[in-house]
Amino acid sequence: MEVTQDLLKAMFDYREDGNLIRRHSIGGNGNKAGRVIGTKPKNNRDNRYSATTIHGEHWCVHKLIYLYHYGYVPKQLDHINCDTSDNRIENLREASSSENMMNRRIFSNNKSGHKGVSWSKSHGKWFVYMNVDKVRKNFGHYDDLEIAALLASEVRDLHHGNFVCHR
Repeated sequence: MEVTQDLLKAMFDYREDGNLIRRHSIGGNGNKAGRVIGTKPKNNRDNRYSATTIHGEHWCVHKLIYLYHYGYVPKQLDHINCDTSDNRIENLREASSSENMMNRRIFSNNKSGHKGVSWSKSHGKWFVYMNVDKVRKNFGHYDDLEIAALLASEVRDLHHGNFVCHR
């Protein structure tokens, strides 16, 4: 059975906090009316998204919420505030793969503390870099970390538009 907007609206109610609530009890396994659907995996590294199964098909909850509201699921969805647990419809938007990558939080292994700024051992300076139109661009080397961070922020504003994320 295909999962459609009509099916979702028959099975669930949407709450403004970004949750889908079961309208009816279904079998066992805690699938009772009034319960929030979706479980977050224990190992957050493998999958950052709350998910559920509908008619034997695995679904990320944020995709179901988008389908519930708009009647289709785009190839890519972006959480505007970078919080993958915030599935409020106003926090979800269609995005290209490139736009989705622009709106990512800083990587946990980042040593400078700033997106797009790394230490260059060969130059002994901080350098600013960014992918622009799928090409990695270097925006120079700097003695001062704060100047490099400021430039990286300005370059992001210029090239990422509505998908800019400075965190």
